[in-house]
Parts: sequence; structure tokens; C-alpha cells
Amino acid sequence: MKKYLEDLEIGEGKVKLSEDEIKAILTEHGKSVNAEKEKVKTELTTEIETYKNQLNDANNEIKSYKDMDIDGIKKSAEEWETKYNDLVKSQNEAKEKSIREERTNAFFNGVEFASESAKAGVIAQFNEKDFKYDEKEQKFQGASEWLEELKKNDVGAFKSDVANPKFTTSVTPPTSDSALDEIKKIMGIKDEK
Repeated sequence: MKKYLEDLEIGEGKVKLSEDEIKAILTEHGKSVNAEKEKVKTELTTEIETYKNQLNDANNEIKSYKDMDIDGIKKSAEEWETKYNDLVKSQNEAKEKSIREERTNAFFNGVEFASESAKAGVIAQFNEKDFKYDEKEQKFQGASEWLEELKKNDVGAFKSDVANPKFTTSVTPPTSDSALDEIKKIMGIKDEK
């Protein structure tokens, strides 16, 4: 660089730099170069330390794998997978059961039973039949026909005017001048009171 500056001619008059000017330029240039060298050195040192730490971490991880009981880990993973699958299955079954119960209750909504035990018995028979639910039509296939047939064959399980008569007048006990007393009087039978 010094040789370049000594040979350099500046301007139209081809003026050369003095020895002091060349020295000053080289000194400033040296400061800049040294600053850049330090910056690069610091960056490289930091990068090297980062790679060393990553390498140490990787080696430690590899060592920990060597010390592991792989079969034990596999067995534990399989147990957790089984527990998870069982839980999911149980939740799905509970959800399906809940949906089925809601649909069953909706089906029997409005049906008047003679008693709660009659209702429980009819619903138990319904569940035994395991009617398939048609999502499109939103009803149990064949259930309505079955219920109508059951209403004909097991009249006592359902409320009806015939099976459960309603009295429109209240019952009153006989009075002393009832028709029975008059008949007894005519026949000559005395009351035993």
C-alpha cells in the first residue's frame, strides 16, 4: 500500500504525496483494518463458541440416548397410546349413547304412559329392538309402526279413556233415606245399628 501511495500522482499537475501524508494515510488505514480485524475476530470467536456449545449439547443428547432403556420407552409409549385410544373410544361411546338417549326421548315425547314403570318397560323393549336411526329422515326406522302395534297389544301400558276411566261425579255415601232403606222397610227387615 505504501508503494502505491508513493507512486500515486494527484491532480493535473501530477503532485506526489509527501512522506508525512503517506504515513498519516497508512496510520488511518491501519486503524480501520485493525478495527475490522477485531470485529471479524469477535464475530468468528462468538460463532465458534456457539458451534462448540451446540456440539457439546448434541454429544450430551447422544450420550443420554445411549443410557436410555429404549424398550422401556417403547413400552411406555404403547401404554399411553392404549390409554389414549381407550379414552377416545369411551368418549365416543358416551357421546353416541347420549345422542341415542336424546333421540329416544324425542321419539317418546307426547306418548302418555299409564305409569313410570310402564314407560321404563316400553323404552327397554324399544332399546332391545335397536332401531336404526335414519339421519336423512331424522327418525328411527320402523319404530312408529312398532309403537302403534304395541299400543294395540298392550293397552294397559298407555293412558286411554277406556283403560283409565275418569269419573265425572263424586261418590257420596248412602243416606238414611236411601232406596235400600226403603226396600228393607217394605220387606220388614230392621236395621241393625
